[in-house]
Amino acid sequence: MNEDIESTEWEEKVHAPPLLGVPEEQRVASGPVKWFRRLREKTGNRPFSAVEWTGIQPIKPEDRVQRNYFAPAFVYFSANMNILSFSTGMVAPSLGLGLRASMYTIVGFTVSCGLVPAYFITFGPQLGMRQMVQSRYSFGYFGGCLFALLNAMTGCGYTILNAILGGETLQAVSPHQSMSATVGIVIIMLVGLCISFFGIRVLHWVEMVFWIPIMISFVIMIGEAKTGPEGLHTVPNEPVPTSRAILSMGCILAGFQMSYAASVSDVSMYVRPHIPSWKLFLVAFCTFTLGSTTILLLGAAFASSAQTIPAWSEALADNPSPGPLINLILSQKLGNFGKFLTVLLALSAMGNIMTTLYSIGITCQTALPALMYLPRFMMPILATAVVLPLAIVGKNSFYDTLTNFVSMIAYWTVLYVGVVIADHVFLRRGKFSSYDPAIYNEWSKLPPGIAALSASILSLGLVIPLMDQEWYTGPLAKHVGDLGFEVGLVLSFVLYLILRPIEKRIAGR
Repeated sequence: MNEDIESTEWEEKVHAPPLLGVPEEQRVASGPVKWFRRLREKTGNRPFSAVEWTGIQPIKPEDRVQRNYFAPAFVYFSANMNILSFSTGMVAPSLGLGLRASMYTIVGFTVSCGLVPAYFITFGPQLGMRQMVQSRYSFGYFGGCLFALLNAMTGCGYTILNAILGGETLQAVSPHQSMSATVGIVIIMLVGLCISFFGIRVLHWVEMVFWIPIMISFVIMIGEAKTGPEGLHTVPNEPVPTSRAILSMGCILAGFQMSYAASVSDVSMYVRPHIPSWKLFLVAFCTFTLGSTTILLLGAAFASSAQTIPAWSEALADNPSPGPLINLILSQKLGNFGKFLTVLLALSAMGNIMTTLYSIGITCQTALPALMYLPRFMMPILATAVVLPLAIVGKNSFYDTLTNFVSMIAYWTVLYVGVVIADHVFLRRGKFSSYDPAIYNEWSKLPPGIAALSASILSLGLVIPLMDQEWYTGPLAKHVGDLGFEVGLVLSFVLYLILRPIEKRIAGR
């Protein structure tokens, strides 16, 4: 009997979004509400059903029923094993890094930055809350909305880049490049939308196997490229790596890896809370680092070798995206089979798109609470409606878009990470029991968030002078290179530890 009462209270406090100013009788009689309720009953009323309905509402412990903790981790293995990772690795030589320096930089930054999302993914099973909803417990209700908006913009940006890459690679494999990249972008986006529409269960099923044909295609590509002067090789007289080049590439890699920290719990919140967190962390760390590091290294190796191979450099000169180069290597001797493999690598962009569209929808509901009244599966459709035209328009400036956008992501991400780690590890002593899921949507009971926002804003005072981007170089960065994201992480961490106890003493929460 007590369990029934607790379950009812949970539903009232957590699962029913507050309809402010709407009488109870109108809530029940609302036409759209009735229609969605009937549809939900027909498609499955459980949170972990084939069609996922749950938005940003926390999941009850008894509804966290997923035993397979490998599935959430492999979502990101598939998401990272794609041509976006390959293209990001290709940026290293353009920054003035030789092959050896590129490899050391990629491994060092990717592995170290992969620790953060691997740790954050363990929050999902314990709290049953989306990642951006968790941020409300440190940034407050309104501060959480701000960072959710930044996260949504980040997701849209990555989706645009993936769609452009996939579309241009499909164009490269078409006879005489007769197919427009726009058509390829539309195909990639719509297929990714179909998977994200159904929700987390279908997403897990697909991502668990999606990486297999992609990995096989990359392995065959390595075999076809061969080694030697006309294949993969170390370029003579490689440039001496500078600290500025290493830190610039490190900033790109930090944005590439740590941006996942703002969404990882979205795919792990259905995992049973009794599964040891260290197991999920270990599996997630391996999938985060192995999937991305391997393909990033490949991209750096091919871009470095292309500098002394006329056919390869010509393929990249016509189009800075790797589609023409991939098609050249695979189809030169393998013919139509090579073109088929190129198509598979083009479709690898969907592994990232389907996951990102899923998280964008959840994040938008956190950033704009009015969207809570829409079913979760409506959100990827709205996100696609925004992203698709932007991808089509942005396809003509892909390379500049990639380097500028990915570099910028690192700065806000490290501010978020620094605050959350300080709050959870040191102030909450790592106790998940200190989070009350029932107040996730009550701004008056959540922390005010002034300490977190102040720590983030004050950190920018030193981050901005240390930024080193194509469009802006800070006065300090001219001498030491881009240390903005490292300093931002440390400063936001330290400042929050100082400001949060003061805020709690004054506000009482």
